[in-house]
Amino acid sequence: MSLVTTKLTTEDVRKAVELFWTTFLAKSEEELNNFYAPGSTVFSSSGFERRGKTVFQVAMGRSEPGRLGAMRRSREYFHPETRMELKLSPIDIVLCGNDAGVASYTFQFQASGRDVGGKRMAEKLETVRATHVMHRDASGKLRIAHEHFSVPVA
Repeated sequence: MSLVTTKLTTEDVRKAVELFWTTFLAKSEEELNNFYAPGSTVFSSSGFERRGKTVFQVAMGRSEPGRLGAMRRSREYFHPETRMELKLSPIDIVLCGNDAGVASYTFQFQASGRDVGGKRMAEKLETVRATHVMHRDASGKLRIAHEHFSVPVA
């Protein structure tokens, strides 16, 4: 049960999603990991065309623990030479009681740099669908309970 007595708002969830992506783009592994609740899950499904380009591994096609997913992303994207750009669409939010909400949105993402093995890599995703199920923990912090990314098949 939360010690926080104020009701969660759509603006609280929106700010948490925006802070998540700011943290990701800042390549802050520890802070990114802290967004995920213990026991959280992430699910990504692939389906984008490679068009002859080498692409970072963004989609696993299976569920995994949230903090493992954060660790995987940091390994894939947080190399000092990696450059990333992100553009968020408007975020739709549905509140689920006083301490939880679901954020749904799309985003565009580009990354270039080096992979784990040191090879040059580039990735451009025009449309990624995203859903974050967030809940407020006992300390009042919004954490991701479930995350789902998918790329529409052309």
